[in-house]
Amino acid sequence: MNKSKFNYSNRTKIIVIALLVLLTLYIGSLFTNIIDENPLYEGGFWSGILAWMTSMYFDGKEKPPL
Repeated sequence: MNKSKFNYSNRTKIIVIALLVLLTLYIGSLFTNIIDENPLYEGGFWSGILAWMTSMYFDGKEKPPL
């Protein structure tokens, strides 16, 4: 069985899922009248992007040898 070369932490996976939810809400608020436009969607999305970049940075750091 081929293993994926991408090995992300659970923290990164949770952040990406939250980003997808916020992005869906934000896009839904732009194109429909069902969901009201809310600046929290956009603010949450951008803070999620910062959290994702930070998480990816720490995923790429190697632990120093003992």
